[in-house]
Amino acid sequence: MLTRCALILLLAIPGVVLADAGNGDFMGYQLGDQYQRGRDTRQQTSTTGNLLISAEQPVKPGDIAEVTLLATAETLTIGYIGASQWLATEAEAREMGRRYFELLQAKYPDWPYGWEVMDARMNVVEVNFNSAPYNLRLRLTEDQHEGENMWRFSMTLGWLPGSAEEEAWRNQAIDEQIAEKLDTRQELLKKSDVRGL
Repeated sequence: MLTRCALILLLAIPGVVLADAGNGDFMGYQLGDQYQRGRDTRQQTSTTGNLLISAEQPVKPGDIAEVTLLATAETLTIGYIGASQWLATEAEAREMGRRYFELLQAKYPDWPYGWEVMDARMNVVEVNFNSAPYNLRLRLTEDQHEGENMWRFSMTLGWLPGSAEEEAWRNQAIDEQIAEKLDTRQELLKKSDVRGL
């Protein structure tokens, strides 16, 4: 009965949203693809030097507020796809997390899950589904949103840590950051006045 209910709920979510996480496709974006900047693309540099991009055309369920992409600095090669929602209480966030956990368990029964992370009260705040070369992480965090203390539920599809794909993406990201810094340095040198040296 529980499996039947989970499958019915799974069919209620548009199939394309969670349909192909097993192929690296999530919320309308594909891991490893290059993001195409639009006229109104919003991005910021992450602490790792990559770009955090607000997805402009996500395919997402109605209870997800935003989709963000972590991409390399130059080619915008997507390495992580994240989906988030902010909720007023921990209970609401946990309920949403449970619902998506059950949906993902029904959708990907062969993906082992684990790597649970617990908070100081021994409550699970992170669960990971792993199927090489992919990692799908569900996480709850207490967060600030629009000036309010809220709970954030997020799902992130990325490369499985330690996989060849994850290492290749990370190396590409580093190479692009180095190239960008060298280009910036060359531009500064061209524009600088070195007559007094």
